[in-house]
This record gives sequence, C-alpha cells and structure tokens, in this order.
Amino acid sequence: MFSSDSEGKQKIEERLKETQKVFGYVFDKFTILNIYKLFTDNTIGRFEFPVASGKESLVFAASKNNRFFAVKIYKTVASTFKNIERYAGQRWGIDNTRNKRKFIAQWARREFRNLGEATNAGVIAPKPIKVVGNILVMQYIGTKRIPAPMMKDCEITLELVEQTLKSIRTLYTKAKLVHGDLSEYNFLIHRRRPYMIDIAQAIQTDDTMARVLLERDVGIMTRFFNKFEYKLDENKVLKYVVGDSNVFR
Repeated sequence: MFSSDSEGKQKIEERLKETQKVFGYVFDKFTILNIYKLFTDNTIGRFEFPVASGKESLVFAASKNNRFFAVKIYKTVASTFKNIERYAGQRWGIDNTRNKRKFIAQWARREFRNLGEATNAGVIAPKPIKVVGNILVMQYIGTKRIPAPMMKDCEITLELVEQTLKSIRTLYTKAKLVHGDLSEYNFLIHRRRPYMIDIAQAIQTDDTMARVLLERDVGIMTRFFNKFEYKLDENKVLKYVVGDSNVFR
C-alpha cells in the first residue's frame, strides 16, 4: 500500500491520502503523526491491506522485513467512546478527560497492557509489540494474503471449544482479568487455535463487576458452542473457568 523507505513525512501523508480515497478511511493529523513515528523508528515498513473496520477502530496488516504485524488505529472521533469516558476513571483507571485524543491514547495503552498480561499468563491472544498514541501494533493473526477468520465463520470442533474455555480460564486464574465482552466475534481462528482479541475493556478479577461480566462471557460462549450440540452446562463451565473443576472430565 505504501512504505517508508527513503520517504519523508510529506510523502507519507500523500500516500495516506491516497489510501483514504481507496478505502474511505479518514486519518487526522494526530493519527498521521503517530503512523509516521512507527515508520521512522522502523517498527513497520509498509501497510499491506485492511483487516477490519469498526465503530471504534481500524485494523491494517503491515510488514517490515517480511514480517507481518497488525496495526490497530483507534478513531479519535469515535462516538462509541462517549459513555465509556464518563466512568472510565472508576472502572478502567483512565483519566476522565475532555481531551478526546488523550483519552483514546490511554485506551490504546490499556489494550497494550492487557494483551501483555494475557499472553504472559499463557492466554492465546495476539502479542502486543508497541503502542504510539492512538495506535497499537501487535502480532498479526493470519496468512500474508488474508487475515484469520472470526470464530463465527469457522467449524467448531471439540478441540476449539476446549482451547477457548481454557483461555478464558487462564485469563481469569493467571492473568487475573475478565474480558467482559466475549462472543464468537472476539476470537480469530488460525491454525486451529482461538486467538482472543479486543481486550481493552477487560477488568481485574477483584473488581465489583468482575463476577457479573464473567458470567455474561461464559453464558454467551456456552450458548454459542451448544448450537453445535456440545451440550455444555453453563454452571459447570463457570466453575471450570474460575479454577474449581474440569468440565471436560
């Protein structure tokens, strides 16, 4: 798509504008500056193709020396952050600020930190690499031609069910986090492994809302798996996730 080899900031901005025309994405000066920093410090060398687009963020595949990365760009004007911003200081430890850019930069750092804690604990998830402003660089999940599909679009095997529930258990028992927004849309399947994604909103297990959100996550995933006739008992799955028993015995 575009590269940083021997290019100055002006040329990078010009190529970003070309990208916007092709894909309809809008980058403000704050985002362009942060992308420029990733080029100049040699974190990435080229954007390859868009991976995903949502209300809060855009994700691109990027490369450097034949190695691929996922670059998640949080939109600095995302309206979906308005309600979160009101109680972010209490729930997620983010300053309650009217400075939208500062708030979203803190949100990106939070996802970077949560991914680090999760992967260090053994959760199957993209490894975080770097965060600059509103941009998070992490492990790319997929092939060099296409990104990994969401769980909702894949065959649900028993092996996949076991690995998914084990990751939720590891997140809770070792990383001491509750995702809080799990569904078949929050796992990417690559080489028969479920990668947990979108973890910025995860909360500590000692939070007053942790149990409620954990039960919600378990309920949603259990009901999804049971659509494929696995007949999982939600209460037993919950006990397994918190470390009390093995639901697969």
